[in-house]
Amino acid sequence: MNDFGPDLLSLSAHKIGGPQGVGALVLADGIEPRSLLLGGGQERRRRGGTENLPGIAGFGAAAEDALAEMGSMSRLGGWRDRLEEAAARIAPIQVFGGNGERLANTSCFATPGLTSEALIMTLDLDGVAISAGSACSSGKVAVSHVLDAMGIGGELGRSVIRVSLGWNSEESDVDGFLDAYRRAVQRAGIFPAVKPAAVA
Repeated sequence: MNDFGPDLLSLSAHKIGGPQGVGALVLADGIEPRSLLLGGGQERRRRGGTENLPGIAGFGAAAEDALAEMGSMSRLGGWRDRLEEAAARIAPIQVFGGNGERLANTSCFATPGLTSEALIMTLDLDGVAISAGSACSSGKVAVSHVLDAMGIGGELGRSVIRVSLGWNSEESDVDGFLDAYRRAVQRAGIFPAVKPAAVA
């Protein structure tokens, strides 16, 4: 907390392989939020109710595993970079955040001319699960508020996909994504056909 200075830090267990529906709120010194649930003297009156002990234990175990595997982040970063370089040989893409510090396991890029919705559906049929990093409202896929704040909107914003690698990912998953991405681009028929190339 002292290194990057937030007042509040919220954490979700499922983001590190823990149980869904469990989280933590870390408060900086001097921060006292108003309680949403009354009671809870044992919780300094911050929250009433019985704690979800199995969920808390699962979150703790996932946190210990995540800490032990922090060294794998450099490996995932290498796979992410290889994925982006190979994808750029398949179609013209724009990588977001590629020139700055970012999560080692996540790639966010756009394939101009190919909507994220169409790409997600095509890849899903090929057994590849990705996201657009966007919210769905009234049946329409909207550009992520984060991308909008970065000035990425319009047609480009509607072409963004997010590919994530996790604790259980293998390098073969990167190859599987690239194969499926190549087929999706070729099916779209908006770019010249690219001959299959060996991935370095």
